[in-house]
Amino acid sequence: MEIARSRRCRAPVPVIALALLLVAPAGAGLRDEIEIEIRRAQLSGATVAVSVRDAESGAVLIDENAGVLMIPASNLKLFTSGAALHVLGPSFEFRTRAILDGERLVIVGDGDPGFGDPELLKLMQVGDRTGLGVEEFLQMWVTAIREAGVTHLANVTVDDRVFDRNFVHPSWPVDQLNRRYCAEVAGLNFHGNVLYCYPRPGRGHRPDVQLFEPAAPWLVITNRATTDKGPHDRNDAWIARHHDTNDLTFYGNVKFPYRTPTPVTAHDMPAFFARLLADRLVGAGISVDGWGVADPAMPPATGRVLAPLIATPISTAVTRCNRDSQNLYAEALLKRIGHALTNDAGSWVNGAAVVRHVVHERLKNSKLAVKLVIHDGSGLSRENRVAAATLTAWLNTFHGDDRVGEIFIDSLAEAGRSGTLSKRFRDVDLHGTSVRGKSGYIRSVSCLSGYVTAPNQQRRSFAILINGLNEAGSVAKAKRLQERILASIAWDMTAAVSVMGGE
Repeated sequence: MEIARSRRCRAPVPVIALALLLVAPAGAGLRDEIEIEIRRAQLSGATVAVSVRDAESGAVLIDENAGVLMIPASNLKLFTSGAALHVLGPSFEFRTRAILDGERLVIVGDGDPGFGDPELLKLMQVGDRTGLGVEEFLQMWVTAIREAGVTHLANVTVDDRVFDRNFVHPSWPVDQLNRRYCAEVAGLNFHGNVLYCYPRPGRGHRPDVQLFEPAAPWLVITNRATTDKGPHDRNDAWIARHHDTNDLTFYGNVKFPYRTPTPVTAHDMPAFFARLLADRLVGAGISVDGWGVADPAMPPATGRVLAPLIATPISTAVTRCNRDSQNLYAEALLKRIGHALTNDAGSWVNGAAVVRHVVHERLKNSKLAVKLVIHDGSGLSRENRVAAATLTAWLNTFHGDDRVGEIFIDSLAEAGRSGTLSKRFRDVDLHGTSVRGKSGYIRSVSCLSGYVTAPNQQRRSFAILINGLNEAGSVAKAKRLQERILASIAWDMTAAVSVMGGE
């Protein structure tokens, strides 16, 4: 209301002075509005941290618990992906190669999280076709090897030494390691390191659970699922995987054939893929004596590159990491930058050290840079910590970064339109602004960080980190609070433009 009165004022005040008079109340009004929204949300026992900065000047506009160390959940991916772009550069590609070294076929992994990713296979262009199934992708490799004149192989070896062989972070939830968001991380990743099963009702009491993508007939499967078809029965099958094995147990019920897959993580994908490719080569008439992973002392493979070079651009990797919140991509990016700067096997330890180094380098503010504790790359670990003020300062470094800024910002989900934000903000008035951000959720934690960009290209960075959501329904309340805060920021930005004659 104060702004509306100012617009009606016709006193001959200089333009610069008028702008100063208007900007100050707008900032104060925004602070008051956000404080009101936080109280209105009634998040009993929760801690809400909010930081908002002007992207151009870096000026702090909102500072609500912004220095408190918070669990960021998937908002940590903003640091991982940004650091990867900074270290590896905008033209970097993950590259997976097949090299014929004597009678040995060596698959040299580069830690590529996109190798055989089902979502990327749908987009893969082969001739005049768009889209490949996983078996077609494997056959593309087999065909290239056979057409190179190979009829016998002493061994199919996967060289995964670009990363260490610690596939699972020690602080990840042990009871969730069969879930796709807990997929193992390896120097050779394939199919998201997840197996797809399509259960079907069986003739007896047990369903048919043999249809897998990729097909792996050697899997050890225990079937404890049912195939009841009563009026109150439903499809709720799930798969447990015994730790450090690929022994699977089915539970739940299969009433109808599954059209969407039931996923389960795979263990030791480098060894699994070596056996998988050997199996397909034998099926194509190429004899294979053995398969396995590279010994630590094995010299690098030399020889002919046989199969088609498979490359995943870093722009694709950071988009899958941020827009789609794929944890495997974040962890692979973290380990890959650890390898890039140390020339040792990429690990969570050296990858996290690189991220911390890059944060110090870009922020040029040690007080902010130290407010970051990194244990993994995806934010799945509950041991990660970050201050909201550090997060917005980090985001600001990509605004105006001609080298990697556009790739980074474009990798974020757009409110109401794409990725993890596609179903959010549907009933929220953002006053013509564009909101790009990264959501994050693990138990008792809900976060949202990113950018609000006005039609005149004015931009603000924001971080809304909420911890301690232990009451029923509190996560939904937290998401609604985040959306209301963004609506307030958007209104403040566009109102200021309107007042100064920008409409």
